[in-house]
Amino acid sequence: MKRICFIVYLAFIAFELDAQIKWVRVDSLFGDLPASVHVYRTTDPLDGKPNIAYYIEADLKDRRLNFTSDTTNKRRLTPQQFYTRNNNPVVVVNCTFFLLPPIKT
Repeated sequence: MKRICFIVYLAFIAFELDAQIKWVRVDSLFGDLPASVHVYRTTDPLDGKPNIAYYIEADLKDRRLNFTSDTTNKRRLTPQQFYTRNNNPVVVVNCTFFLLPPIKT
């Protein structure tokens, strides 16, 4: 009985591992990246729903990289506008929605 439970447990673990999101390195789609920066993409569905996601891997010890942030405080910018406004950074991260209700002044 213990052997059967162990085999069932291994099968369950294998199924769970197979359910993990598969990330593909897509550095070449983003031009000339520093050697310490990599971009990954997945199109695997989440909860059965369509999904496109990216993540960035960057070596925080690379002193040639400058990590900064910018906000849309009292202004509305698209990712392209952030890119232009911040002198073409390696990465622009959307941490919220870019379509907001009109700003009342």
